[in-house]
Amino acid sequence: MSSKVSIIVPIYNVDAYLKNALTSLQQQTYRDIKVIMINDGSTDHSDEVAQEFLHDPRFMLVSQKNQGLSAARNTGLKYVDSEYVYFFDSDDQIAPNLIETVLTVFNKSKVDLVSFKSELVSHQVKALVPFELADVDIIERKELLLRLLSKRVMATAWSYITRTKVLLDNDILFPVGRKFEDENTAAKIFSFVKKAAVLTGKNGPYFYLQDRSGSIMTEAHNDVRLSQLDDRRYIFKDEFLFLKKQNDLPLDYLNNWYFNKLLTTYNMYRNLLINDNNRSYFKTYKKEITAFQRKNHIKPTMQMRKRLLKLKYPILTKIRNYL
Repeated sequence: MSSKVSIIVPIYNVDAYLKNALTSLQQQTYRDIKVIMINDGSTDHSDEVAQEFLHDPRFMLVSQKNQGLSAARNTGLKYVDSEYVYFFDSDDQIAPNLIETVLTVFNKSKVDLVSFKSELVSHQVKALVPFELADVDIIERKELLLRLLSKRVMATAWSYITRTKVLLDNDILFPVGRKFEDENTAAKIFSFVKKAAVLTGKNGPYFYLQDRSGSIMTEAHNDVRLSQLDDRRYIFKDEFLFLKKQNDLPLDYLNNWYFNKLLTTYNMYRNLLINDNNRSYFKTYKKEITAFQRKNHIKPTMQMRKRLLKLKYPILTKIRNYL
């Protein structure tokens, strides 16, 4: 493998944002990159925009029928031939020196993964400024996983660059057909990392376009369905079972984390989705939560007790929202 970075860019109906996103990759101060664009069955002009970048030999384009974000990322992995891999969203942007900064950290610190934060923007930035690195925190695997589960390190695939061998050696792929796929995939990737670096600083380095119409997260927020809850439950159960098997974290900690996730999602979705057709679903879900608590002897924290009250008396959530 060469020392370059492969950047996988899934593309689906983002023609209004794609040029600026790809330009932010093309203008990276570190030049030895390979940009793998995966057109996942776009029905707008995204394919035409992507083709404009093929005059740059560092860019390649693969087209496939629409299969979703995970499938597009998995397809991109087939074309990776570099030491490092990065998953980039096609409506966002990165600071011009992000790749150079990350590779410098890789070379100096001998880590397997570099994590960084994002800056929320309401529109794409025309004049991107360099990222100002303030601190590099080197942490071991266990601490990385603890920060992931406590949301002190982001799970989103675009928030870290990792050594390609971490994914390939451990057969890690994104779950096809499921939303929120970044969460359990990050847990799997992080579980095979010996050391990681967490970067902090100014100006991005990732510029996340929030509330874009048609984006997966916007649709998930505006169009809540039972299938969305099923996806959440599948993802964090898969994450829990995987981490439990890896045995890197204390079992009591994982049990409490999983129990809290069960409670949170139940309370989040019950009042949004409860109707005559869904009552049996939530009744079964409630039994699963209480059974897990009994089996694993969960001693609820004060926050958990509040959520258990909402579980028992859903009207409390409605009253709180009304007030």
